[in-house]
Amino acid sequence: MAEPGIKHGKIYAGVAAIHENNYIRFPELTASYSTPLKIPYLHKMNLFLFKNIRSGIDIIKTDLVLKRGLLFYLLLLFSISSSGQGLTVSAILDAAAVPKKNFDGYMSKKGFAYLGASYQADTIVREYYYKGTGKKITDSITRSLSAFSTKDGFYFSYATSSSDEYHGIKTRLKKEGFFCNREHDTVNAIPVLFQNKDMSVAVSSKHAGLLNTYTFLVHKADLPKPKEIIYAEDLTAFNSHECLRYYFGDRNVKKDIYYLSDHEVVKCSVLFPNTNRQAVFLWGDEVNNCNLRYIYIGGQLMTESSLQYEKNIAENIWQLKSGIHAGMSLYSLRKLNDAAFEFYGGRSANMGMVLKDSTGKLDFKKEHVILGCMNCNDSGFLKQAVLNSDDAIRDERILFVHTIILNNSKTEQ
Repeated sequence: MAEPGIKHGKIYAGVAAIHENNYIRFPELTASYSTPLKIPYLHKMNLFLFKNIRSGIDIIKTDLVLKRGLLFYLLLLFSISSSGQGLTVSAILDAAAVPKKNFDGYMSKKGFAYLGASYQADTIVREYYYKGTGKKITDSITRSLSAFSTKDGFYFSYATSSSDEYHGIKTRLKKEGFFCNREHDTVNAIPVLFQNKDMSVAVSSKHAGLLNTYTFLVHKADLPKPKEIIYAEDLTAFNSHECLRYYFGDRNVKKDIYYLSDHEVVKCSVLFPNTNRQAVFLWGDEVNNCNLRYIYIGGQLMTESSLQYEKNIAENIWQLKSGIHAGMSLYSLRKLNDAAFEFYGGRSANMGMVLKDSTGKLDFKKEHVILGCMNCNDSGFLKQAVLNSDDAIRDERILFVHTIILNNSKTEQ
């Protein structure tokens, strides 16, 4: 087949025609669809040649600057009449454990060829198309795979157009020990999450015209080694109740509820409940008990189990990297911050909390501090909305760090 060239707005050799509206029409696909597929035109496109091999389509030479809008349809094109049976659950779970540097090689053995990479903010996206495993069995199922590298970890998504494959993978995940707190099969539903130990699989389905897409977003948590858990911040590596349970054991992790106020209650998980190592995890996703928002550290925390616990709890031993710890005196906190700061007084609904915009060496936006007091029942304190740390020290207020709240919610910091 002759090498195509671009002339007068057309790619010759019968591959495609570029229309004046900057779309490319793939004639090979129109026979399978009631309306022609249109694909956003690429401004930088050099040699791009396909050849038909039996019922499949293969790449001979490509030099593209890919756009996300085009990439999906290229994946569709590459997968039509491809051979093989897609990814098994065993292969999906094994792939999650493969080192990132070996991922391309592993996926190649499973029939996925590397197509290209792109950048989205701080995420590197690597795309793969399904070329088959060399078997003679062919089908018309669309399959593709994308891998995502972020500062928070490595993920990959497997997409298929097969409803049987979709239901089969979900059934097999359950047999492998994965559970789902809320499962839906509705069109365009919110993705449902399957979890097991340090792995999660977010499953979604989308129906657009004749095209059905079922996607499995797979992630294996990169959990720290026991010797690496030193400071309270190290606990932010645990992004779900299931990860906590898997790592620390059922005896040391309990589901609970937390009273934020008299009128607001949220679900939480408690690590080492009612001990001097107690830490309370509040989740952004309360259905699946995942997506960490806050970690509460202190002695007498407002969990239901703590409120019902009649014994005294020893002073909490977790310490932040900054040096803050529960029980620290106001004077020591002021010294550590190397500047005066303000906190809410008795007239405020947030009594004792250090103002987030306080200046100094400490980051009170990320490390929320709530002070307790042993001699603050007088009107001088109760009538004040905001107090200054230096004034409180001068007035000999016996204030101390009662609760530390680590903020893991990036949108609120």
